[in-house]
Amino acid sequence: MKYFTIVVGILLLITGIADLSVGIWYYQILRWIVCICSGILAYQFYAEQSKLFILYLCIVILFNPVAQIYLGKELWKIADIITALTFIPAVFWKNKK
Repeated sequence: MKYFTIVVGILLLITGIADLSVGIWYYQILRWIVCICSGILAYQFYAEQSKLFILYLCIVILFNPVAQIYLGKELWKIADIITALTFIPAVFWKNKK
């Protein structure tokens, strides 16, 4: 799970920083991946009785691929960067315990 979280964080950073000219399929796949990864992290933090599970639960809701939340391109870039910055510390938090 550690490497998966790192890869998702890097993908989100690239998406947030770069102006990619890819099709909508990339963003749909990214939504699924981020939603699944956030759901797993939320479950793990909930099992540890850490309050960080609320953060990852909010990310699951934001990146939900079924009931989508529509934001503008600039807002999604900001959301991608903030989400990426929450994934990278999660890796080190989980390894410390």
